Amino acid sequence: MKNQLSNSSRLYEYRLVILIFFAWGFLFLDRSALSYIIPAMVGDLELTTGQVGQINMWQTIGFAISGPIIGMISDKTGKRKPLLIAAILATAVFSALSGLANSYHSLLIIRFLVGVCEGPIYPLAMLMIASASSPGRFGRNAGIVNAGVAVIAVALGPILVTQTISMLNWHWAFVIISIPSLILGLLVYLFTNEISPDKIHQTEQKQKTSFTDIFKYRNIVLCMLIAIFGMGGIWIFYSYVPLFLTSVGQMSIERMGMIMSAMGILGILTTIGIPMFSDYFGRKKTLIIFALLGVLAPLGLYFFPVSTFGIILLMLFGGMLGTLTPIFFNVIPQETVPPHLTATSVAIIIGVGEIFGSFIVGGSGALADVHGFSFVMIVSAIATFLVAIISFGLIETNQRVKKSSTSTVTVEKIAETK
Repeated sequence: MKNQLSNSSRLYEYRLVILIFFAWGFLFLDRSALSYIIPAMVGDLELTTGQVGQINMWQTIGFAISGPIIGMISDKTGKRKPLLIAAILATAVFSALSGLANSYHSLLIIRFLVGVCEGPIYPLAMLMIASASSPGRFGRNAGIVNAGVAVIAVALGPILVTQTISMLNWHWAFVIISIPSLILGLLVYLFTNEISPDKIHQTEQKQKTSFTDIFKYRNIVLCMLIAIFGMGGIWIFYSYVPLFLTSVGQMSIERMGMIMSAMGILGILTTIGIPMFSDYFGRKKTLIIFALLGVLAPLGLYFFPVSTFGIILLMLFGGMLGTLTPIFFNVIPQETVPPHLTATSVAIIIGVGEIFGSFIVGGSGALADVHGFSFVMIVSAIATFLVAIISFGLIETNQRVKKSSTSTVTVEKIAETK
């Protein structure tokens, strides 16, 4: 009987992970598709580079604000699944309604609502994944869910969106990409379970925590700063690179989609490989090395916008910052603070990073209107470089690396005494 229950739990775990893999991948595509569609909208809606930045900024602000608010409502009511389903369906609906936008202001409002609806999805989904995960499997399951973004939103998304625009138009592109999210919302409703109330509140019952306690940890404060520049660099890249390739790079929308998808395919490998690298060589070293490599992509586009060399740098290193987000959003905070502070720390880091990072995105668009479109690539490079610089101040949290360092120091001290 015990084995039957174990097998049943394991099957539900696999089913839930697969569902959230597809749901989060398509929902992230709903959010990021605007970047691939913008080149086809600029002429129709007469958008400036600054307005493109403002639209992406307010979408991100909506995302950052709603997550903590809905999270608090979820904690008080004990409801996870109903809020998750409502957020999924609402995101899909407003994403489709983007196709009806006929002005800058209408598009800005609709995309802000897309961000508001999508904000709570990832935290709520991760709570459900954590509750269903077998001991020692939550990290792996979280990695699989994050890979959904790399596969669906980054690798397949650009081709799907740009080919839809080519065959139909940008209005229908918004509608078509929202259909999978609607279907997945229904599947989540039919095939997932609500979290047991005991699991929801067991940590909260153990210890009450003051909000200010998280600021006592240097890593948490530094991760907030890293998140600000990291998200600024990421969203500048996703917001402007497609438009940069079609305008400054003089590419067709179809070719731009192929290049962005190629970057996404390579990103699938780094999504898996970089976290594994951090398991063996440390979180701090991983952030420093791969953030520095990430600087090469925007610099390559700035100096070689119409050259094959610039495109190669984009495909190889364009996804670096995106693959680092789980490390400074989740891994380092969870390895830094005690369990009763983890949820608060992660929520604050994500919220601060998204909100202040969005200001960097909006500001870069305004600067581009003054100094030229290519200037956004310089801002992205600076933001990515600052991620690496701030990471030097982190305290290593990987226990394997810390033990190895401690053993080395001990051996050296013994040798010195001899």
